[in-house]
Amino acid sequence: MRLSCDAILFDLDGTLVDTAADLAAALNAAIGPLGRRVMSPVDAKAMIGGGLPQLVRLGLESSGGMPEPDVFDAAVKRAFDRYDAHYADESRPFPGVIDTLKRLKTAGVKMGVCTNKPAAFSAKILAALGLTPYLPVLVGGDSLPVKKPDPKMAFAVMERLGATAAQCVLVGDSETDVKLARNAAIPVILVRGGYTTIPVEQLGADAIVGGFAELPATLGR
Repeated sequence: MRLSCDAILFDLDGTLVDTAADLAAALNAAIGPLGRRVMSPVDAKAMIGGGLPQLVRLGLESSGGMPEPDVFDAAVKRAFDRYDAHYADESRPFPGVIDTLKRLKTAGVKMGVCTNKPAAFSAKILAALGLTPYLPVLVGGDSLPVKKPDPKMAFAVMERLGATAAQCVLVGDSETDVKLARNAAIPVILVRGGYTTIPVEQLGADAIVGGFAELPATLGR
């Protein structure tokens, strides 16, 4: 397998792993006691990407508005407590992810994760789903003082991989991932079926794949 890159930065939620059901459960644990409507995984998909506090904020805004700050803080704590105990009950790698990561590792590609999810949660999910051996580098939403799409997130992954921007490609699913790639001056491939409310064709990616099985061929171009 001949590739046009030496290193890949992967987004986590909506790209490598379908985490929507577990995140929806955490969101409902947060806002349910406030009498808000139950959010489905489909509802949650439209709100995922900015971390749990942002997920709770969006859930509250879409179900009646924001409460007082102390009530919001308590809701966020409930979300974290629920997610800490149930971070991988229903989360699964998307089809083709593990086989593709195996192929890429065999080809000598360096791989890491760049996500706005807290590093501890991210590491637990990767371990629980058997992905850690392929993704030894992880930069989470609390690893730095900034979050995606700040390019410092991408640069931190590159540094830990021992790769330069000229050697890297970003693989994600959302507008945030495209912005991150542009800010870091690296190409970006988007995977269909992720957590974006905007059609991927409208996000300005360098390439789009229908699933992970298509990724090696696309990287070869």
